Amino acid sequence: MKQPKILCISLGSIGKRHLRNARTLLPDAQIAVYRQHTISSEIPEGADRALASVAEALDFAPDAVIVSSPASEHIKVASIFAQSNIPLFIEKPLAARADNIQHFVQQCQTSTRFIMVGYVLRFLPALHVIKELISSEKIGKVYTAHIQVGQYLPNWRPNTDYRNGVSAQEKLGGGALLELSHEIDYTTWLFGWPQSIWCSRAKLSALEIDVEDSAHLLLEYSDKRVQLQLDFLQCVANMAVQIVGSKATLQADLMKETITITSPDSPLGKSYECEKLPNGNDIYLRQMDFFFKQALHGYVQQYPQLSHFSEWSSVSHAAGVLQLVDLAKKASDTGSRQTFSFAEVAP
Repeated sequence: MKQPKILCISLGSIGKRHLRNARTLLPDAQIAVYRQHTISSEIPEGADRALASVAEALDFAPDAVIVSSPASEHIKVASIFAQSNIPLFIEKPLAARADNIQHFVQQCQTSTRFIMVGYVLRFLPALHVIKELISSEKIGKVYTAHIQVGQYLPNWRPNTDYRNGVSAQEKLGGGALLELSHEIDYTTWLFGWPQSIWCSRAKLSALEIDVEDSAHLLLEYSDKRVQLQLDFLQCVANMAVQIVGSKATLQADLMKETITITSPDSPLGKSYECEKLPNGNDIYLRQMDFFFKQALHGYVQQYPQLSHFSEWSSVSHAAGVLQLVDLAKKASDTGSRQTFSFAEVAP
């Protein structure tokens, strides 16, 4: 493989992680950084160049682009490179609102290069085991599910002021619904698109933010109901899944990567093994390894277990997730159920 050129756009917390991982996976690459709102010419650690404008970024002629800007700016910058037919990794969520994104979705669909959205939990082995247990009917017909995620916002990034982060600011695409939309993404991956949605969102804490710190959603399907609790409040980080089926109930702790199924035959529970990640960054390395394999000709994949991986989040799916977020906000603000139209989700 010729020496690849990678462009990283923005260097917030997740942008720095992607830069470090790009350097780990591509030690000999030329990596340039374009920081949209920084005039400093200082070259960030791990990069080779600092670019001052979009024009310089295009002149750099990257082989792949990693977009990690605030959600409110994703499409503005990503569309420039999609139009140039360059492979794109766009950090989640796709945008801050679903309004006026259809043109960008269509632009991505006409591109001949690989484009994906960074819903990293798609790369969590435990969720793939859960998906297989559902499809193999180990728990029978699914009736209900409860998806929960929470962590106290100031604890997310201890060395930074949470009030200045994207998560805390509406104008940048913050709030529990957007920041924790990973759970909406994998819920629709596991169970498909709902027919309608209820939601109650609020700022319940004393956190100095102008967005909701918690949201409770009810996704309604013709044959099941799925509840989601998303919050910035829990003192101990928590990611949990419960699925109630006609044969058994599945309980999963995604932090500990454990899965248990209880049934009349196994009232104390039967554990199901899944590959456990060695550290918190490994899932991000897997995600970037997959992206580079799709985007770069001649790239040698470093995670062989991903050689047949096909469960990444597309721009079209991410657009559907964003539409659900907008409908959830409307449902909460109006106090009424919102219908989800499949026809409005990009194919």
